[in-house]
Amino acid sequence: MTIRIRNDSTSAVVRGYAVDSHHTVIWLEMAPQHPKTIGAIWADLVQAQHPWLTLGDNDVVGSGLAVRGLGSRYERLAADAPELALGHNARPRFLRLIAPCSLKASEKEPFYTFSWPGMDAATALAAMLERDTHWPVQIGWGKYLLDAGLAEGFIKPLTNAGAAPLGYEVQPQAWGEIIAQGLKSRQITISK
Repeated sequence: MTIRIRNDSTSAVVRGYAVDSHHTVIWLEMAPQHPKTIGAIWADLVQAQHPWLTLGDNDVVGSGLAVRGLGSRYERLAADAPELALGHNARPRFLRLIAPCSLKASEKEPFYTFSWPGMDAATALAAMLERDTHWPVQIGWGKYLLDAGLAEGFIKPLTNAGAAPLGYEVQPQAWGEIIAQGLKSRQITISK
């Protein structure tokens, strides 16, 4: 299986991706390849016109999702991969793009939570809510908050493949009712 992302002029090998319910690329990790290829795909993902790209398994005919980028900046993590350079060719680049709303919770806009190395998505959700909102959230409540959000339908799993971590799309929600319900039913408690 080879996952590729394609625009009108080129395609790039993808190690992993996560896409939300609106087919917007939230996480994209491209395998090391020529900088011009990486740049062409990146440019389409951040353009304000939101051009559509195709993302899917290169080996399966007709597979793939129509996706688009944020139309604005991504957190961009890049590194050279000089051991893959052939002769005097340009150095291949490794690139990971992450939507900024995956790093900060919001009470007014949708945001995303991922499993990070050493931290599951539930714990990351609780940590983001504790840090970025006015809700009195404790880290240990993560599993309850994620499960309650999934049950209520305002948290949805992201579509992902390859090396992308497990992630969720979180719609703006008044967490007060969910917290009150959890305390009342003793599914969560306030620790001192």
